[in-house]
Amino acid sequence: MTRVSGIIQLLIALSGVGLFGLIYPGVMAIVATGVALVYVAVAFGALRGSRVAGWAAFVFSLATAVLATAAVLRFIGNGFSYQSGNFELHDGVYWPPYAFLAIAMGASLAVGLQLLAARKRHDKLQS
Repeated sequence: MTRVSGIIQLLIALSGVGLFGLIYPGVMAIVATGVALVYVAVAFGALRGSRVAGWAAFVFSLATAVLATAAVLRFIGNGFSYQSGNFELHDGVYWPPYAFLAIAMGASLAVGLQLLAARKRHDKLQS
């Protein structure tokens, strides 16, 4: 379970690096990409078995899940329809909300798997 969550964390972190460069302008893209690169580093460390990197990756995944979910809710609040693929009265498909939805779902899955693995380790220590 921890290996799977580590792979998911690494994929989410790598997608963040590419996505932030496409969505955010100028300095904001540089800062967001820098944070995403730190997330890539700790996710890779967690995948290699480092306990400190594992906890850091968990915190990054939790923050990513919360912020990406907030972005999805903001898109919905601003009138984005996931069924039509765009805002009301607009044509074409606007893809960033789908990217944030995928990131929110992946990060939430990674957090859930990490919590299940921690619970399993805790139960194993108790017995």
